[in-house]
Amino acid sequence: MAIHRLRVFIGYTDDDKPIIKQIQANSEPALADLAARTLLLSSRRSEFVADPMPPKPCPSFKKYTEEWVKTFKLQKLKPTTLKGYQAILRSHFYPVWKNTPISQITTNVIQEFLCEKKSLSNKYLHEMRVLLAQIMDSALRDGWISVNPAKDHRIFNPSPKQPIQRNALPLEALKEIIPSLWGLGRHDRLYLSLVIFTGMRRGEVLALRWEDIDFEENVINVQRNVTYTNNQPFIGSPKTNSGYRAVPILDELLSFLSPYEESGYIVFGADSESPMTLQAFRCMMDRIHSTIDLHGATAHVFRHTMGTMLNDAQADVKTIQSILGQSDYKTTMDRYVHPRENKKQEAIKKVSLLLHD
Repeated sequence: MAIHRLRVFIGYTDDDKPIIKQIQANSEPALADLAARTLLLSSRRSEFVADPMPPKPCPSFKKYTEEWVKTFKLQKLKPTTLKGYQAILRSHFYPVWKNTPISQITTNVIQEFLCEKKSLSNKYLHEMRVLLAQIMDSALRDGWISVNPAKDHRIFNPSPKQPIQRNALPLEALKEIIPSLWGLGRHDRLYLSLVIFTGMRRGEVLALRWEDIDFEENVINVQRNVTYTNNQPFIGSPKTNSGYRAVPILDELLSFLSPYEESGYIVFGADSESPMTLQAFRCMMDRIHSTIDLHGATAHVFRHTMGTMLNDAQADVKTIQSILGQSDYKTTMDRYVHPRENKKQEAIKKVSLLLHD
């Protein structure tokens, strides 16, 4: 078999003398391949192969996040949610990580950040971490990081502040409030009676129209929700898909709704086709508080109260979940159904009876 040889010029010595390397192979194609490999491994490589494009610089946290919000969140989020995101970004994330390459925000960096913010509530720190995890998920998909540092199981919430516990009103307090509703003006009475007797969210009540009430089927069809941006109302979808629902009307509510209208918002602002502004809502609540004692209850407390009353009435969990418009079973039971003190006492007495049978 013939041996094929070739002298290959591969570079220069320190004193500019050419360096020649002799190569050989069993065939001309094999010799050509060997010559190519020899040149690619030599100092002359750049003469034959263009240098790859330099890697793109990693964007700063602020630059990346602003683009992420603009592309994926601006048209998708409700105004209140977007406003909350932007508040966290402007007040907390950007002052610390404005010019930091997003690839340099590690799990350790995130934990140190949370510890510095430990004076904030558990809930707010959790919201921060959720937002950060979303941003980092996007950066992961875009190839700027190899793992999401905000989802590391070692991260903990350092806040000593416990979330506010919203308890249901005692039945005695609720029974005291209901007759006093007649001392309110019509719109104030409509708002508060709907909140008390339906368990609907504040925004759902403020978005309710007369056309949504089916008096023949005796249900209220929840289809919208009001949120606020800079005092102005925004009509959008319910908070979750489960928010679309038909809420049965209690007989006690019917008298407060009378006289019934044909169309328009039930609780309105300048006219029946305009929802209340945030300022108008606050003025309404000031009037209500100056007229009757709500025992510290808010719309959310009345919502908890309805969940608890449904539980007291031995409604099954799916029914409670459906009436309240909750998407998660655990949320319904943990947050919206509270044990009554008298029920606990009754349960203990029943246990005592069992022990003495």
